[in-house]
Amino acid sequence: MSLEQPPPARRASDHDRERAAAVIQEAHSDGRLDFEELDERLTRVYSAKTEIELRTATADLLPVAHGADAELTIRAKHSAQKREGAWTVPERVTALPEHSSLKLDFTDAVVRWAEIHVEARPKHSSIVMIVPEGWSVDLDQVDMVGSTAKNKATAPKPGGVRLHITGEARHSSITVRHPRKRHWWWPWYRK
Repeated sequence: MSLEQPPPARRASDHDRERAAAVIQEAHSDGRLDFEELDERLTRVYSAKTEIELRTATADLLPVAHGADAELTIRAKHSAQKREGAWTVPERVTALPEHSSLKLDFTDAVVRWAEIHVEARPKHSSIVMIVPEGWSVDLDQVDMVGSTAKNKATAPKPGGVRLHITGEARHSSITVRHPRKRHWWWPWYRK
């Protein structure tokens, strides 16, 4: 009998380290870290090999919510909406697509919260959320009315962000997955 090993932690890029360093420097400028803590944490960040090490170094530096920065409402009617790239993720997102498609890609997003709440209320729509490896996803508190919900995100890790999804889906689909991998022999291939 063999025990299945969890996949290795996702390796951190230079871009990941720079984002984590920015969080630490902001905490220092706010007075939440002194010079000694700033130096110690920046050393940890720039020597980090995995994304989990970066999140551990910044986990207690959640920013103070400033009005609209803590919430985002996305409305779409008969259209397609996307949030991708290096967008700043608020603590609460309300998704209200109607006869539309909505894509929330958290892969390269600036995430400063240990837990993100998404209230999803799609009507005749689709919502796709793309999360990095290691995130935990709670999709059980969405009321489904003639709809489907799929959580394809696997292997949550300690210290990973928790994505908590609530709401009501009417004749819609909600899918949470990891980024699609490109094959090295054909960089334009997509699953």
